[in-house]
Amino acid sequence: MLSSSRQLRQVLPTALFRAFSSKSDLIPGQVFSIIKCFNQEEVLQFLHATGDANPLHVDAAAVQAAGLSSPPSRPLLPGILMASLFPAIIGSHFPGALYASQTLSFRSPALVGDILNARVTVGKCSGKRITFTTQCVHAQTGRVVIDGVALALIPSSTG
Repeated sequence: MLSSSRQLRQVLPTALFRAFSSKSDLIPGQVFSIIKCFNQEEVLQFLHATGDANPLHVDAAAVQAAGLSSPPSRPLLPGILMASLFPAIIGSHFPGALYASQTLSFRSPALVGDILNARVTVGKCSGKRITFTTQCVHAQTGRVVIDGVALALIPSSTG
C-alpha cells in the first residue's frame, strides 16, 4: 500500500507531477497532459482487477474478426483503462482533488502498444468546482479515441 506522496511519485511518471500551490493558479484553457503506451501486462492486470473477460482485449484475432483492425492486429485497449488517465492527471496535479463526475464518448478504438496523449483542459472554475474537457488522442494519427467532460472539486490549497 502506498502511504505517502513520495511513494506514489516513485510509481507514477515524474513528469506527471507538477502540483499547484493553489487552485487560483488555474486559467481557463490551461492544458495538462500525459503520454502513455499501455502494454499487454498492464491490460491483463486491469482485466484481472475488473473481471472483464471480453476477448477483444486479449485476442488479436477477435479484434480482426470484429473488423476493428487490419492485420497484423493487436488486442483492443479497454476504454475505461484509457479513460483512467483523466483522473490520474487531475489527481496528480491537484493532490486532494475529488473527481466528481465524468462523461465519456468512445470515438475510435486503440490497440495495445498504441501511444496515447491524454489531456484535460481547464474550463469553468466556480469556487472549488472545476470543469475540464477531457480528450485522449492517438499520438501517431491524431485520431480522437475518447472525449468528454469531467468535474473535479479542487481544494483551496494543494501541495
